[in-house]
Amino acid sequence: MSAPPSPLLALVGIVVLLLYLSSYSNYKAQMHKSQASFNLFLLFLPMILIFLAYYMTKYGRFMSPAMKETVVNDQSEASPWGVSLFLGIMLVLVSYHSYFQSKWWSPWGSY
Repeated sequence: MSAPPSPLLALVGIVVLLLYLSSYSNYKAQMHKSQASFNLFLLFLPMILIFLAYYMTKYGRFMSPAMKETVVNDQSEASPWGVSLFLGIMLVLVSYHSYFQSKWWSPWGSY
């Protein structure tokens, strides 16, 4: 049994390389879409958790409030908007931490 001819090996190698490159570009595109979707999910996750916690504290369950007790209009309840605004500002500050740090505390003290 002899080895296959070298032009055949070269042709098979080129075909395998082209198949690999085409699948790799599809893989990269799919990974980029998945990463963008995951980042969007992480962006809205704190607000979803805040509203879920607010709903749970107000109604005491996950189901619809159809059978809830009558609640007196109490002004001492905390609004989820303030907490979500705070979390949004903190998210921006954490995302641009290096930018703010380089602008506020310059290592060379350039004034």
